Amino acid sequence: MLVTAPADQLLAGFQLAETRCNYCKITLQEGDPVSAYAVRYAGDDEWDVPRLYCHPCRATIEEPTLGATELLAEGRLGLTMDAAIQRTSLTLLGIERVIQSEPEDGRATL
Repeated sequence: MLVTAPADQLLAGFQLAETRCNYCKITLQEGDPVSAYAVRYAGDDEWDVPRLYCHPCRATIEEPTLGATELLAEGRLGLTMDAAIQRTSLTLLGIERVIQSEPEDGRATL
């Protein structure tokens, strides 16, 4: 079953594996404003957030990738707690702006 949702709703609460800016490598913390690059390739069911940027290093989608839906969401980092297992994780919150590129846009990668 295909589930559709607005990009800001899709990425809100997304658990992040990386906590450093992809460009300047500064460690990001709760409350920091960020840009998060999310991608889903044609045929895949799941989204990935492989890159995170601090506010001064904000990124944009300059060269979209053919065959991929790419999102660049601006928001802040927050902690989300799973009370059942007593674990917190860094997540995306307060997403205010999303730039999107569709799978048919862009150029092929090698």
